[in-house]
Amino acid sequence: MRKKAATVLLSMLLAVTLALNPGTKAGAADAGAADPGKQQEAGKTGETVNLTSVTYTTVTEAFDWGPAITKVILDMGTPIDNVTLTIHTFQVSSERIYSSLDYMTGKMVDKDEIKERKVTRVYTCDQAGKRDSEGKYITLELQVGPDLSEGSPFATDATGANAYVDTSYIIKLSDTANLTTADGRAISMTPTDKAGNKGNVTLLADKFDQTGSYTKDGITLKYASYTPAKASKKQGSNPLIIWLHGAGEGGTDPSIALIGNKVVSLADKQIQSCFGTTGAYVLVPQAPTMWMDYDGKGTYNNTVPESGGRSYYTKTLKGLIDQFVKEHPEIDKNRIYIGGCSNGGYMTLNMLFSYPDYFAAAFPICEAYDDSFVTDEKINSIKDIPIWLTAAKNDPVVVIYEGSIDYSTFTYSLKLDAKGNPVPLNNFSNAAYNRLVAAGAKDVHYSLFDNVIDTPGKYFKAGTKEPYEYMGHFSWIYALNNECKDEINGKTVTLFEWLAGQSK
Repeated sequence: MRKKAATVLLSMLLAVTLALNPGTKAGAADAGAADPGKQQEAGKTGETVNLTSVTYTTVTEAFDWGPAITKVILDMGTPIDNVTLTIHTFQVSSERIYSSLDYMTGKMVDKDEIKERKVTRVYTCDQAGKRDSEGKYITLELQVGPDLSEGSPFATDATGANAYVDTSYIIKLSDTANLTTADGRAISMTPTDKAGNKGNVTLLADKFDQTGSYTKDGITLKYASYTPAKASKKQGSNPLIIWLHGAGEGGTDPSIALIGNKVVSLADKQIQSCFGTTGAYVLVPQAPTMWMDYDGKGTYNNTVPESGGRSYYTKTLKGLIDQFVKEHPEIDKNRIYIGGCSNGGYMTLNMLFSYPDYFAAAFPICEAYDDSFVTDEKINSIKDIPIWLTAAKNDPVVVIYEGSIDYSTFTYSLKLDAKGNPVPLNNFSNAAYNRLVAAGAKDVHYSLFDNVIDTPGKYFKAGTKEPYEYMGHFSWIYALNNECKDEINGKTVTLFEWLAGQSK
């Protein structure tokens, strides 16, 4: 999946871009595209107050393509007249300082990017950003979308993994602004800078405990975990979902594993409700490098013929899981589920092969376990485990269909046979599914998509009404949105509905 040029690909697929949310209506507490000429006359008292120490907090959210800074909450230091607020009141720019991997040259490039961000909604609020009819805080909602990088908190580091960039916001009053204080004084304002940054809030990810750490045999794994608000206190009564990240989310900061892909969805209502009123626990371990590491030095096991598909982290990961379950006796040991994407899809199968009697079910996505390392003995050891595979035909990283890649756009063109059909390869998810079926597996499913598109209809290809198309490797989008479906016993069942019904 990631040898030489493909190595660059797999990390890139997880590096994040951003920026697009719809506009809004104009109003006193929710100012949209109001005509600046119709604002309340500013500075009724004839006085002007100069705000020299405005500070701000950013808000980050996880999307299908990765994380984006969606809001900036300003602390103006004095109550504001919200009638004088419009989306034109402020000019907002992000400054992102980082070193990034140039995919074409393989070299690191130092960057200092300042880009304007579009304000889509503005309103007075409380300190947490909740709407309020008055107060000294102002929320600026910002445009986000899959092709806009100016809102991204991530860049790709020298190892090809996602890393936080040094982000600050330059916010100033526009030339047409007529902003006033609540008592009628006109406002002038010193633009914000890095010194005014008071931190960031990451929605949903902040529901996770991100302080977990486990060490075994000198290897330390960090991890995040989620406990459902209504989890049963009864011993052995709650299921556990284990998510294993892709190559781009390794390191020692579990928040990257949570928002590099929209893993926070596992704690959201859509998926949690599949597991009844008490929900499911979620465990998100993080490898210091990547799960396919052969020796702890970042060596991909698929470049070592004698590796047999071995992971340096296998025993440590199992120890972490055992410790977490021991510390949470309310977890049902018969309902422990494991899944993940790409590198994490590889590790999902690796853990099944290594501990075939432990997990109740698995859901590997665009899994990268090279079939040359999969013996018949391994297949036979897991054929009775319920498994749901997911992939896309035009995946340019974990390639499962014949085709060619355009490295300038990271798109994959499928080769067609004489009848106009794509030509499958017998590797990765294709091989795993075919071999499991041939071995007699009774509960194996395969969601194989042609490509990966924006199904909610929020984002489109430039200048068209066609759904936005993501890189074909991003098939985890379908899984994490619970859009993988199959007909089981005459009923359409989603991936997580199916998972919730599995027990040893």
